[in-house]
Amino acid sequence: MALIKVRFYSLFSRGLGADTITLQADDVHEALLQIAKAFGSRIRRELESEGISLDGEIRDYGLILLNGTNIRNLKSTDLRDGDTLQVFPRAIGG
Repeated sequence: MALIKVRFYSLFSRGLGADTITLQADDVHEALLQIAKAFGSRIRRELESEGISLDGEIRDYGLILLNGTNIRNLKSTDLRDGDTLQVFPRAIGG
């Protein structure tokens, strides 16, 4: 298992009362499940409303970066020690 940082931004960090957590996971899917376990059903609802399903599906408007790269652009979402996962709420407005 890799020791990683997870950073939350904007409404997520305010709603959770934390902008960074550290956890151990083998891949992004496992990291998302651990986030849900740590923060409960509230984070599950918030993530799913932002297009990030904890079953691993990311809708067009959900944004998760792994070391600065959108996970949709990666062939593998396996994690390594020191990785940073960034979870953003959708941006709206114009």
